[in-house]
Amino acid sequence: MKKNIFIACVLLISTISIQAQKKKDLLEEIDKLRKEVKTTKAELNDSRKKEKATLIQVQTMEAQVKDLKETNASLLTNMSSFTQLSNQKAKNLETSLTSLQEKDKQIKTINDAISKSDSIKLTTLTVFKNTLGGEANIAVKNGAVLITLANTALFGESDKSFVIQDKAKGVLEKIANALNSKPDLKIIVEGNSNALNIKDKSILDNWDLSSKQASAVVRMLQNDFKVDPKRMEVLGKSEYGSQSIETATRIIIDPKFDEFYGLVKEKMKN
Repeated sequence: MKKNIFIACVLLISTISIQAQKKKDLLEEIDKLRKEVKTTKAELNDSRKKEKATLIQVQTMEAQVKDLKETNASLLTNMSSFTQLSNQKAKNLETSLTSLQEKDKQIKTINDAISKSDSIKLTTLTVFKNTLGGEANIAVKNGAVLITLANTALFGESDKSFVIQDKAKGVLEKIANALNSKPDLKIIVEGNSNALNIKDKSILDNWDLSSKQASAVVRMLQNDFKVDPKRMEVLGKSEYGSQSIETATRIIIDPKFDEFYGLVKEKMKN
């Protein structure tokens, strides 16, 4: 009986000892699992933090990509506008250059025509100076050659005369010969009279006298020395003429300006 009780006690103790060891092992396992859970939670929290940081980075990068796309689109638009503007400026510069070249051609044409006209005037001046010498006052004014003859040399001492004296025919003949050698020149004979007290009923006033004196010169150039009348005009200026108180007759010689302008116009057209 005692032996059975002993065995039962041994078995009980053994059982208790085994259970105690199992409990210890189980507690150790639980503690291990707790540590693993704690570590897992820490790792999970860390992963969540990293995920949140990553999401923030992704959002930031997406915003940057959006900005870059918008900037790129804006740059492309601006580049297109700049290209169009550059092309337009290039076209404008080309048009301006073409216009300047045309202006240069026009200016050259006008300068050439002016040079030709000036050359004709210089030649005309030289011809009349060589022909008349000191018999008349010869000058260039406003682009025209002016031959000034005192009315006393043409019509005598009477300031109311409009009949050319024989002694004046020689100088008028020389003028006519020079004019006939230059058939393209236009001629204006301008009378300047200052006979203030006119009692001759055949003369109305100084306008009339100036015109009669200029007409007498034109008539002699035409009838006696064969100057083409189509080339000549008469101009009477009376006491208000360009010679002031000096009575004189002027022969104004100028190239035909209609031909000059015609030349310029034709060259500019071509």
